[in-house]
Amino acid sequence: MSDALNQFCCDTLREVAAELPEPAEPTVYISEDGVLMMVVGIVQTEEGLGYMDHAVVHCPFCGTKLQDPEAIAEKVSH
Repeated sequence: MSDALNQFCCDTLREVAAELPEPAEPTVYISEDGVLMMVVGIVQTEEGLGYMDHAVVHCPFCGTKLQDPEAIAEKVSH
């Protein structure tokens, strides 16, 4: 993940993503297929906590466009 941290648009996003290595609580992370994701909710299930995440297209801190929705769809469809 360290190489991906260099691609972030602002120090705030870089710091948030660097603090937590796994999406164990609401955080920003890079998925296994290389998509920048944000956990947007947590739900209790019979198996334990479930995480609802969403691809980050624009930085939630400075508004810079980080990813293209079509490119994200291509990555996750494989």
